[in-house]
Amino acid sequence: MELQSRICPKEDAQRVFRVLQKGGVAIVPLEVGYGAIAIDAEALDRIFMAKKRRPHKRHAMIGTYALHCEIHDLPPYEADIVKLLTVDLEIPLGVVAPYNADHPILKRISPTLLAQSSMNDTLAMLVTCGQLQDELSRLASREEIPLLGSSANSTGTGTKVTVEDIELEIKKASDIIINYGRQKYSHPRHSSTMIDFKNHKILRYGACYDVVQDALSRFYGIRFPDDPGKENLFSGHISLETSQW
Repeated sequence: MELQSRICPKEDAQRVFRVLQKGGVAIVPLEVGYGAIAIDAEALDRIFMAKKRRPHKRHAMIGTYALHCEIHDLPPYEADIVKLLTVDLEIPLGVVAPYNADHPILKRISPTLLAQSSMNDTLAMLVTCGQLQDELSRLASREEIPLLGSSANSTGTGTKVTVEDIELEIKKASDIIINYGRQKYSHPRHSSTMIDFKNHKILRYGACYDVVQDALSRFYGIRFPDDPGKENLFSGHISLETSQW
């Protein structure tokens, strides 16, 4: 195996952000697997075409806990749960929640693109997925620019935890690839656990789901179902109806 250069999240984030600002697509490590992200609507369409992703699927926002607090609009109880999971327990989490449409970053998104990135007045944001994501989000937030995307894999094949596993057509659609090797959360589930905090339900079984399940039960008395396992539910999505993210 060819040796790679050292991991440098701040420098890599600068390189990625320059590419994104020029309308490019980046494949980046997000601890729960590799993601394909962009700023420009045409670049996001390029991701969807390469993935062969169906039009009803939504983009997710790449963010931080701080950005989540600014953009998502949650009552104190639900907000406290997000803090416990993402800050206190440092769990990577897909947070689906009502959003503040007047936030400056969302004002930069066209109505068409916002419709492709939201559903039933909620928006999904990936939170707590490593230093590179945090630094990218910081750079983008400073410029009031949204970072949007999805997992770097063909539709239906599952999130990839190494660059080598990513399909060639996905790689060809990208303008820069940051390879940090095998991602931290690769077993038993790839991708992030996703929770709809508006309707109080699990949307996707993902990384650290057992920890999420235990924390919700232990600290809030909330009982979420057991993960049925990849052999019974490969994608982790509870149903087709909730697999739009």
